[in-house]
Amino acid sequence: MIIKDNEEIFSEELKSERFFIQVKRSFAIAKKDLKIYYNKGPVVIQGFLFPLILFFAFTVGRNIIPIYLISGLMAMVMFMTSTSIGPVVFPWETRSKTLERLIACPISIKTILLGNIWSSFIFGCVFSIVPLLLGILFFGLWASINILIIILGIIVASLAFSSFSLILSVPPTDMPANTMILTILIKFPILLLTPIFMPIHAAPYGIVSPLTYYTDIINVGLGESSAFGPHGLLLDFCILILFGLGFTFLAFVLHGKTLQKRFRG
Repeated sequence: MIIKDNEEIFSEELKSERFFIQVKRSFAIAKKDLKIYYNKGPVVIQGFLFPLILFFAFTVGRNIIPIYLISGLMAMVMFMTSTSIGPVVFPWETRSKTLERLIACPISIKTILLGNIWSSFIFGCVFSIVPLLLGILFFGLWASINILIIILGIIVASLAFSSFSLILSVPPTDMPANTMILTILIKFPILLLTPIFMPIHAAPYGIVSPLTYYTDIINVGLGESSAFGPHGLLLDFCILILFGLGFTFLAFVLHGKTLQKRFRG
């Protein structure tokens, strides 16, 4: 009985060790993704140009309260940047045949996907800080800001939207333009459904968009009450966490089914 227990303990230690090794390797993949893909055309267009264009399209000629201006800009930048790298990596690496080399390494498809999540997560977090700094410098929002809520919101939302971006790269194509078209068709309706640059209660249909809950977190962090009542902040975090976990699981399953199709022909 003692021998059996020791074997079980040893087996659990091996599993734990393998898990941390795979996580460590996923960070190496994230480092590679950030170095290679941050300046690629689709990433620049969707991560930088689209938020800038949409910001001017939504705000020019409108008298917007500073809190809604900053929270809306943060939501837009967060969503667009954290979903800009994920859809590009798999098609690009399929086309350049580097995905085959990755698969031949002692890593699983889940490790590769986790690395994609980390790179998108870092990308989203870094650039979503910029609108916050602008709000503090130009609108004096530092007086009512709750930085802890905002930082936690950025972390949770960036992980959630990064996992969402992996779904957009599921189709086994080697043309980044194909996934870019798909991302535009999916991401723009989400943005349009989200009540950015306005009070959330002014657009009740926004509850179907996960971006609405991130916007509400930022509004609370900037000093406003939650649009969803006394426990609205808890609701916001729970929905984003469930959203992220659900899409991570779905990405693991779908990519596992389409992986072989990338190597045909």
